[in-house]
Amino acid sequence: MTETLPASETKPAAIRHPSALAPLANPAFRGIWIANLMSNIGGWMASTGAAWEMTSLSSDPLFVALLAAAGTLPMFLFCFFAGILADRFERKRYIIVCQFWMMAVAATLAALAFLGHLTAWNLLALSFCMGLGNAMNAPAWHAVVPEIVSGPQLRPAIALNSAGFNLARTIGPVIGQILLGLVGVFLLFAINTLTYIGVIAAMRAWKRSAEARASQRREGFLEAARTGIAFVRGSAELKAIFARGLCFFVPGIAMGTLLPVIGRFELELDEFSFGVLYAVFGVGAVAGALSMPTVNRLFGADRANIWAMGITAAAMMAAALEMTPVVVGIVVTLNGACWMTVIANNGASVQMILPNFMRARGMAVHQMVFFGAMVTGSILWGKIANQWSVQTALIVAALALLPLTALAATIRLPGSTTPKV
Repeated sequence: MTETLPASETKPAAIRHPSALAPLANPAFRGIWIANLMSNIGGWMASTGAAWEMTSLSSDPLFVALLAAAGTLPMFLFCFFAGILADRFERKRYIIVCQFWMMAVAATLAALAFLGHLTAWNLLALSFCMGLGNAMNAPAWHAVVPEIVSGPQLRPAIALNSAGFNLARTIGPVIGQILLGLVGVFLLFAINTLTYIGVIAAMRAWKRSAEARASQRREGFLEAARTGIAFVRGSAELKAIFARGLCFFVPGIAMGTLLPVIGRFELELDEFSFGVLYAVFGVGAVAGALSMPTVNRLFGADRANIWAMGITAAAMMAAALEMTPVVVGIVVTLNGACWMTVIANNGASVQMILPNFMRARGMAVHQMVFFGAMVTGSILWGKIANQWSVQTALIVAALALLPLTALAATIRLPGSTTPKV
């Protein structure tokens, strides 16, 4: 985001650099954020339970990697289609329909678990269906954020959304693994089903402005697709953000993809410790979100992202060479902070470039690049771990990230600020 110059010398610097929590003063944003936090806690309880369940159904690292890919592949395949729909139809209603879909998938998982009919294959299939719901929901969800908050508060709001997701990642896995050991995976899926009710209620309570509704263009489907593709192809700024994202996310996903295998088989953790290992990523991400305004003010978003990439490479190498619970825990925490930095800064840059009528489609392409990179990386590192070892996969990923970080440093992040000297 380009730094906004003050209109007069008397305006305080806080206007240009709002605090990390400033968007929560907005009642609409606060209500939706809290509801989404609760839903994400349920989602992370279910996701961690599903990962544990998959390691029980199959010890093959490739199956574990496929579980991660199944949840993200729909983002690559269907996100642009979802972006067209979200730009054509009333976004508030559209989001509510997506929430009902995901609630139905969660209920199906709960029913299968209760009846004892979960298998590796139907777990993969339903994870794909849940990913489909997320893919259809994500462009509209990202598009409404600038309708609720705008200006200098947009970047902190995007960071808070990601922080909420990762705060849930901190809490959800720990609670989930405790309940998993006491009751079983059925309860985790059942709780996740109920959490969607809060999001639906919060979205229904939000009063979307008539101006925002009027700014959407009711184009035909093919016309909307052509317009969206032409806009992205013609934007050098968007291409720069996507290129930098690919440099990080393909190798950077290695640790997250292999984390279930590392926790269950390399470190031989019990259910509770396994949940804690997942949770510390969220701790790092929340810390990264809260410190991001300060870090960006000191270094600029451009250089902050490059530092995050380099730290991720060093951390993965450390985990590969010294795979102990303490070292891996520290590495996962650092990864959380670094991922938060890159994702929030990239997302804010995209949001600042896009006009409202194009926002869902533009964010859809951004999500396609993001999740396409993660699917590619998940399958790649899963195959390498299966063929050789988890340590080998992490070493190769860390080494690959070094030249890609150097390449990303040659591409300026649009909308980033540079520190004053």
